[in-house]
Amino acid sequence: MAALSELVDFKGGGTPSKAVEEYWGGDIPWASVKDFKSYEINETVDYITDKGLKNSASNLIPKGNLIIPTRMALGKVAINNVDVAINQDLRALIVKDESVVNKRYLFRYMESKARYLESEGKGATVKGITLDVLKPLDVFLPPLNEQKHIAAILDKADSLRRKRQQAIQLADQFLRSVFLDLFGDPVTNPKGWEVKPIGDFSVIVRGSSPRPKGDPRYYGGAIPRLMVRDVTRDGRYVTPKIDSLTEEGAKKSRPIKAETVVMAVSGNPGLTSILKVDACIHDGFIAFNELDTSVIRAEFFMEMMMFLKSTHSSREAGAIFKNLTTTQIKEMEIPLPSLLMQDKYLSISARLQKSQEKINLGSTRGNELFESLSQKAFAGEL
Repeated sequence: MAALSELVDFKGGGTPSKAVEEYWGGDIPWASVKDFKSYEINETVDYITDKGLKNSASNLIPKGNLIIPTRMALGKVAINNVDVAINQDLRALIVKDESVVNKRYLFRYMESKARYLESEGKGATVKGITLDVLKPLDVFLPPLNEQKHIAAILDKADSLRRKRQQAIQLADQFLRSVFLDLFGDPVTNPKGWEVKPIGDFSVIVRGSSPRPKGDPRYYGGAIPRLMVRDVTRDGRYVTPKIDSLTEEGAKKSRPIKAETVVMAVSGNPGLTSILKVDACIHDGFIAFNELDTSVIRAEFFMEMMMFLKSTHSSREAGAIFKNLTTTQIKEMEIPLPSLLMQDKYLSISARLQKSQEKINLGSTRGNELFESLSQKAFAGEL
């Protein structure tokens, strides 16, 4: 074993003054936690100039080094494939001697410490760690050839894991393409479908929450209460599992029947799903009761709202999915293709979802396999 401080030098970063325009918009990639979307940094959201680099505490990190967040996004690690300047929330780990520790091996080792680093975060709202946490971190250090062997095995396992994720993304892209091919862009409605306000074919109700929050008279019973995290976990068809109410609490909330379309209006506005069970919704959700199925299928309506959410986000119209009010949603007009066309799309969607379920199962197993390999590797059991 070796302490991390014996193996690497730590380099911090900083932020050029936002008030000085000539510090920004240059050719130097400037990394922050926003750029930790994968295990590699190939480009950054922001760029700075030479003057910005010289007049700030930021450091330029040569490509091929490990960079970790020490504030927010704790536990993540990336390798920069380009030279990058870093901000104050990041630390670069510069390997002192590559004949002692292999960079890919150290990358995988730091990745395995994600939960530990998360647990060490301090702060009331934004969690952070200091070098006092990183410097004494024990690193399992087998011979160099064994390090390379371990890194190669984990890289291969991770490659399989990522391919499954890519397959899931491709399936989503394919479904979007089918939607556009059949119906056109619902914002511009190039195929001239009949358009109606949502309030014309649905009764929209807002959720409610018992007060005070956490009161045992109202919370902790047998009646499920929908949360945004339930929807992000389950997707199109949601079964609330995170929170629950008592019968008395349900009277002060908004009970909604199974098979009803529900949509978040805060937290992740526009996120839409269908309840698989009877449940209550709080004031961060609305439900579309009494949906007129002679006009629109519930499943198609859900898909339409999710499509609108994703397409609106890149347009001025995206504002409609921020701070949503019941009135705004009632007045929102959407195209209504024929039921025959809706059913055609839903048939394709159903087949694709079955394939996605298999991919998701494989992805879950792939993650479990990777975790198991990682634990064995760093316990000397490979």
